[in-house]
Amino acid sequence: MGKGILIIIAGVSIIITLLILSLNSNNNQGTKTTVAYFDAMQARLISNSGIEIYLEKLRRDKTLTGTFLDNSLMNGDYDVTIWGPDTALEIKSVGNFNDVSHTSLIKARRDPVTLPAITSSIYVSTNDLGLNLAGNMYIDGNDHNMDGTAGPNPPLPGIGVSSSSDSAYVVNDLKPKISNAIQGAGGTPSVYTTPDTTNWDAITQNFIFAADTTVASGTYSSGTFGTLSNPKITYVNGDVQLTGQASGYGVMIVNGDLSMSGNFTFYGILIVYGKSEVETKTTGNAGIYGASIFVGESIDFQATGNATFYYSSQAINNAKVNLKSSRFKILSWWE
Repeated sequence: MGKGILIIIAGVSIIITLLILSLNSNNNQGTKTTVAYFDAMQARLISNSGIEIYLEKLRRDKTLTGTFLDNSLMNGDYDVTIWGPDTALEIKSVGNFNDVSHTSLIKARRDPVTLPAITSSIYVSTNDLGLNLAGNMYIDGNDHNMDGTAGPNPPLPGIGVSSSSDSAYVVNDLKPKISNAIQGAGGTPSVYTTPDTTNWDAITQNFIFAADTTVASGTYSSGTFGTLSNPKITYVNGDVQLTGQASGYGVMIVNGDLSMSGNFTFYGILIVYGKSEVETKTTGNAGIYGASIFVGESIDFQATGNATFYYSSQAINNAKVNLKSSRFKILSWWE
C-alpha cells in the first residue's frame, strides 16, 4: 500500500514537472513571438515614416533625388532612395530595427501648379476701388513676348474689374485723363467687367504652400526672384518695396502693400491681396509682363512714370510649364 502511494506521488510529480516545463517553453516561445512581432512592426513604422518624411522634404526641395542612408528614427534607422521624373516619382524606404528590415515602395506624381484664369492685363476685385493712373505708364492687353515683341495670342482687355460700377468709374472718370494708358490697351473692350467667382483665398494658399521662396517685409533693390529657365513661386509676407535692378520670373504673391520702382521687372503672374486695404504704387520704369491681379476689400492702385503692364502669354506659359507644386498624388503604396 505504501509503495503504491509512493509510485502515485512520483508519477504526479513527474507529470507536474512536465507541465511546468511545457508552460515555461510555451511562455518563452510566446515571448519570442511577441518580441519578433514588435520588431517587425517597428521596422514597418520606421520604413513608412521614412516615406512620409521624404515626401515632406520633396515638398520644399523640388529637385531632391538620390539615396540617403542611415537616417535615425525611433531607435532604428532607414535608407531612402528617390528616382524618376515628377510625373512618375518612386520612393523606396528600408526600415531597420533590431536586425529586422521592412521595405516600403511608393509611386507618386507631383501635381501641376494651377494658375488662375487670366482675363485681362490687370484684374481688380474689390468693394472699394481707387485708381490713380498718370504719367507715361502703359496698360496693354495685346499679347507680348517677354522681349517686348508682339505675341501670338489674341488680345485681352487692358483692365478687368468685378463690377459694372467699377467699369463705369474707370471709363468715365479715368480714361479721359490718361494719354497712354487705358486707350492703348488691347482687347475689346479695353475695360471689361467680369464677375469674380474665383476663390482667391484658396488660390493664394496653394501658392503659399508651394512657395520656393518666402520673403519678409522690406525693401529689395537687387537679386532675382526666379529666372527664365528656373521661375519660382515667391511669397512676400507683408509690405514690400521692389526697386533698383531686381527682377523675377514665375508667380509672386504679396500679402500686403506693394511698391515697385526703378527698373524692377517681373515676368509671370503678380497677385497682391489682403483682407483689408491694399495699396500698390508703381513709379519709374517698373513693369510686369504677364498679368497682374489685385484682390482686397479696398484697392488703392497708383501708377506714374513709365511703368508698363503688358499681357504676356509667353511669360504666363513659362510659369505654367516650369513651376512645380508641393502636392503629390500617391499612385500606389507597396510593402
